Order: sequence, then C-alpha cells, then structure tokens
Amino acid sequence: MKQDYKLLIVATIGVGGAFLVPALLGEYWLGFILALIGSAIFLGMVYRFGSSRFKKQNSKKTTLTFFSLLIVSSSLIFAFDYYKANFQKELLREIRVTIDTGVIQSEIRTELLEVFREYQLSSKQENASIVQLAMDFFGKRLVEANKLKPENEDLEKDFTFLFQENSDVDSFSIYSIAEHSKSWDKKFENRNGSVGKLQTKTTVSKGGVSHEREN
Repeated sequence: MKQDYKLLIVATIGVGGAFLVPALLGEYWLGFILALIGSAIFLGMVYRFGSSRFKKQNSKKTTLTFFSLLIVSSSLIFAFDYYKANFQKELLREIRVTIDTGVIQSEIRTELLEVFREYQLSSKQENASIVQLAMDFFGKRLVEANKLKPENEDLEKDFTFLFQENSDVDSFSIYSIAEHSKSWDKKFENRNGSVGKLQTKTTVSKGGVSHEREN
C-alpha cells in the first residue's frame, strides 16, 4: 500500500510540474502536451504494478483496454482543442486586419480625397501642385522622420503613419503600419522598422487617390 501512495504522489508532482513549469513561461500548450505524456506514463506504470494482482485474465484485458481508451480519447480531445485554438487565433488575426484596414481607409484615404478635391478646385491655377496642397493640408501634423500625426491622437498607439512626397510626378503618399496586425509575409520589413505588420500605401496624384495593401 505504501508503494501505491508513493507512486500516486510522484505522479501527481510529476504531471503537475510538467504542466506548471512551461505554463509559468507562457507555453501553455507545451505544458498540456507534457502533462498528457506524463499521465500516459503514469497509467502505464499503474497497469504494470497492478497487473500482477489481477486474479483473472479478463480483468487484466479490461483494465488495459480502459487505460488505452482513456489515453486515446484524451489525445483526440487535446488535438481537437489545439486545432480549434489555432483556428480561432487565425480568425481573430484576420478580424483585426479587417478592422485596421477599415480604420486606415476611413482616416487616411478620406483625408487624401480631401486633398484631391482641393486640387480639382484649384486646378485652373497654372502652378497647382498636389504635393504643396497636401503639405498645406496636413500642416503641423507632418513632423520629423517623415511621420504624420493622425488627426485622432488615439490612433497613435495602434498605427504608425509615414508620408512621402514625390515632386517628380507630383504625388503624395502615406504609408500606414498597423502595429498589432500581423499580415501575409512574416518577414516583410515595414517602413518604420517593424517586421511582418500590416502595411498599406495610399497615394494622391493628379489622377486621383489610389490605395494598395503592401503586406
């Protein structure tokens, strides 16, 4: 009986530690995997030490079948939950990208459409310039390192906006980087130094306003 208690205590500490240590480091799924392996080992040891005490061969087979089904069902449940968690994670990522894309369209594209409207109203002037109109429109919001401060200051914690003027073709572009949205290419180098984030380019020129997703 004492040996049984020792086995139970060791198994409890072992399986608990196998989950707890990775979980404290933030690796919850690794903890679940190790706990599942530890539990399977424990059941195998229980069967091994207990098989000698079975009086009938049928009892031995029944116990082995029960332990096997328990391990298999636990593995299947784990696999299903792992797949579901990954699916939900990807779904949430796409939802975040969709929301951030909508914010960029609403904030930046709308403002550049205003610049283009100003250009159309002043296009009869001989020296009308898209670049100059854009610089005047954004004014003090254009700061050092080609950064654009959004009109809604709350967006600064979620987005980085960079502007680029091209006098050769008279166009003005704004690059929008969503800091919390991972996008297509994980190795994509964003213009603000980050990697793998959603980035769009919105440009106003004499032909109108164009918007494209770069990552």
